[in-house]
Amino acid sequence: MVKRPRALAQSRAAVLATLFVLGWALRVGLPGIDLTGIRFHHQVHSLRVAEMLAIVAALLFIRAGPLGLPKLRSSLGTFAAAAFLLAGVAAGSSLWALHPRLALLQGAHLAIWVAFAIVVAIVRVPPRQMAATFVLGLLVHVVVGLAQAVTQRNVGLWALGELQIRPGPPWSTIHEWEFLRVYGLSSHPNVLAGHFAIGMALCLGLASGRRPADRALVGVTLALLFVTLFLTFSRAGLLAAALALAVSAIWMSWTGAGRISGLALRLAAGGAAAIAIFAWALERHRLSASALADLVLRPAGATERFGLIHAAVRLMAAHPLGGVGARNFSAATRAVTPDQAMLDSVHNVPLLIGAELGLAGLIPAAVVVAVLLAVGWRHWSARSAHLWHGPIAGALAALALASLLDHYPWTVPQGGLLGAWLAGWWLTEDPPSLEDRPQRPAEPGPPERAASRSA
Repeated sequence: MVKRPRALAQSRAAVLATLFVLGWALRVGLPGIDLTGIRFHHQVHSLRVAEMLAIVAALLFIRAGPLGLPKLRSSLGTFAAAAFLLAGVAAGSSLWALHPRLALLQGAHLAIWVAFAIVVAIVRVPPRQMAATFVLGLLVHVVVGLAQAVTQRNVGLWALGELQIRPGPPWSTIHEWEFLRVYGLSSHPNVLAGHFAIGMALCLGLASGRRPADRALVGVTLALLFVTLFLTFSRAGLLAAALALAVSAIWMSWTGAGRISGLALRLAAGGAAAIAIFAWALERHRLSASALADLVLRPAGATERFGLIHAAVRLMAAHPLGGVGARNFSAATRAVTPDQAMLDSVHNVPLLIGAELGLAGLIPAAVVVAVLLAVGWRHWSARSAHLWHGPIAGALAALALASLLDHYPWTVPQGGLLGAWLAGWWLTEDPPSLEDRPQRPAEPGPPERAASRSA
């Protein structure tokens, strides 16, 4: 029994508010902590507005009274134990890290993300409300991002966390073309692209079982997300979106949980619009064939990432048990680079965890992944007809792919909270209401029974 139902309702509202601003870069600095002198610290010394709302949701959840904490032998209990152990290892790595405060703050961020996942799993906000709120927040990024693409400059929404990108770091524009990549209110185009990929998978769930007018509205939203995703010029984001849609569609087709008719046509319309915008940009900026090849393949970036992977492997070999300390990858690369250069984080989360925390971090991280896979296999083998299992599976697959091609699910709060939300949602045992179960048509009764009733 809940002691304070009002606090529980407020906790659910705080979860929805967190999802609306999940991708925003708006942050609040922690008093007395200044790490700006350390390169590649990725604002670990600050709290994002989404993290603050997640803390509010957790505190209200505690105030609401006991809701049945997860048992250790349950999937949620095992996930929580392993995830909190990972946070503890990250904080404990401050004992041997070159910059101890970075490790302590990373451990604090991880604890916030894990607590948010547990809250999502237990308070059971209606799935359709969560998906719709998250997608509405993405539409704010769409409006800002399209304005950035058209004007090729900042919109000026500094109060909402928009970053002053131009002139800025090299990743903000496409070289030899000087075209500003869309980043909306997020901290990086790749981060925004990852959110868009997951939002597109959730649109499949929002469109299923709805009226034609509602499905058309969701189709337009899906097209807008695709167009803006294209303008982020994120290869990882495009691959993640394709994987998310494929996994979601296959899962929903296998279980019979919802129809996705008409979405392929709207997705094609969105692709045509993106190609038209791209062709217009080519004509306006007179992009050469060689520049177009560099735009798509970006060989210099691929070479740099292979160098980061090589550095990560060397750090893992040198520190196999405890790593170099959470968020200390960049500082530690000076010891393994010929010119003692400080490199960015490796764009691969498993390698990054292995380099920073060693086996002590990889083992609990592997347990977390194993729990999610076990729950997925159970749903798949049982052919669960839950409407949202397919979109969530697609979203988790997209985030897993992004974790292999980028580092923001580990280094950026928007990525960490995104993964926590999806994990908590995936580990929720039952839907909170019947409205999120697909409505199957009732089977007709035997003819003789129907005749006797009519008589």
